[in-house]
Amino acid sequence: MNQKERLEEIHKRHEEIQKKRVIRNHRILLAAASAAVLALLIVIITVSVSAISRHIEEKRAREAEIAAQATPAPTPKAIYIDPNVISEDYYANSAFIGNSFADDLYTYALLPNADFYARTGLSVDVALEGDDTYGPVLDEFDNGKIYDRVFMIFGENEVGWSNPDMFTDDYGKLIDKVKKICPDCRVYLLSVTPITQKASDANVDGTNNDNIRKCNERIKKLAGEKDAVYADVYSAVVDKNGNLPANAATDGVHFGKEYYEKCLLYIQNHYK
Repeated sequence: MNQKERLEEIHKRHEEIQKKRVIRNHRILLAAASAAVLALLIVIITVSVSAISRHIEEKRAREAEIAAQATPAPTPKAIYIDPNVISEDYYANSAFIGNSFADDLYTYALLPNADFYARTGLSVDVALEGDDTYGPVLDEFDNGKIYDRVFMIFGENEVGWSNPDMFTDDYGKLIDKVKKICPDCRVYLLSVTPITQKASDANVDGTNNDNIRKCNERIKKLAGEKDAVYADVYSAVVDKNGNLPANAATDGVHFGKEYYEKCLLYIQNHYK
């Protein structure tokens, strides 16, 4: 191969190398352009999806707001209470726990839809621990039934106790147990009702109207401490002199059906 042929061969190789370089650069540019286009498409798709999702969420929120405005939440059905008639609806699904006051309500059948866990002479300590004859009254109450209202009536048999704090301590424990058994119920603590002037003057076992009023103050305070309702049935039957009317009770303490009706009407009309 002479000099001229060698130069032509070298020139030809340079041209091939240059073509390959150009092709390679084109491929690199094409790949970069493709990657850029793909990245741009991903960004566009992401933004579009985000915008669509946001639009859907805003639409749902608007629809929910419109629905809430168009369909107000239902309100509980109001109970109509005739102030002169004992309301079976008001006392429905209620329980009464306590002494002869609750026991007499049961005896007179004034509340056919209520349940009673009561005994004449029952005091808070016996209600808690039981005695030689009966077990704790809350063992009967703890039967799986859920009540709306629980009315508790104690104090008449504890008025003359020498240590009033023992009464409120035991009563507080009793309330706590009731709330543990029936956590969603509303608890009402009924006051002790007055006795006649004659019975008060007799002062049997320290039971007189002055001590009854003091006991009621302790019950009222306890109701505040235990988030209970103090039901002041004392005011439903007391006369202007601070006594139970003389003709209301033959023994001066335990009155008849008419006065229990007064107490029940007082509760439903004052504690709605």
